[in-house]
Amino acid sequence: MTKTTLTLFSLALVLIFSCNTSDPLDQPSTQSSPKKEKPESLNNLTEKEKQGMRLLKRRQKATQEALSVKEKNMTSPYKYLTTTDEYPIFTSLMSRSILSKHIHSAGVTVLAPVDKAFDDYPYYKELLLPLNKEELDNFIAYHIIDTPLEYKEFSVGDSWTVHAGHLLSLTNKGGVNFNGAHVRSGSVDTDHGMIIGMDDLVFYPKLSH
Repeated sequence: MTKTTLTLFSLALVLIFSCNTSDPLDQPSTQSSPKKEKPESLNNLTEKEKQGMRLLKRRQKATQEALSVKEKNMTSPYKYLTTTDEYPIFTSLMSRSILSKHIHSAGVTVLAPVDKAFDDYPYYKELLLPLNKEELDNFIAYHIIDTPLEYKEFSVGDSWTVHAGHLLSLTNKGGVNFNGAHVRSGSVDTDHGMIIGMDDLVFYPKLSH
């Protein structure tokens, strides 16, 4: 074999070796990457599974509503007042009065003073004493109108008769005032009556000491 032939043969071997040992990263990949499986969508659920999902959502919504909304009994003014903490002092007095049943069932409007209204009447706790039972009932009677009235209807009148039997005047000078007591705007509508908030007491009873 001639020298030229040997040289050509050696070059051929080098070329063949170089092709076989080339970096695989330099070669185009012919194998496709495995595809990631997509999570099953709701469209692929069976009808039974979809019904189960809807039921679960309804239950979750009902639970959230029950947690977010404070439970208030809207049966009557009495039930509303005794299941909320909006008028605690007045509610404690009302609950001890013989008129509590009347407030619950007669379809009345309760004029409920806020706690601050009792700052001008520090003797209110004495209304709970047995010897002041009559004055307690009379006090509550002054805060009842024997017909259900929304705030708007109540505020356009010029007078209203309270359960105690007296006709008391209503004025609109400097806000709505009933027998000199400032009336808070708005009202609570229950199944058997209304509640209107008061910033002052409608009546200040005289107590037996």
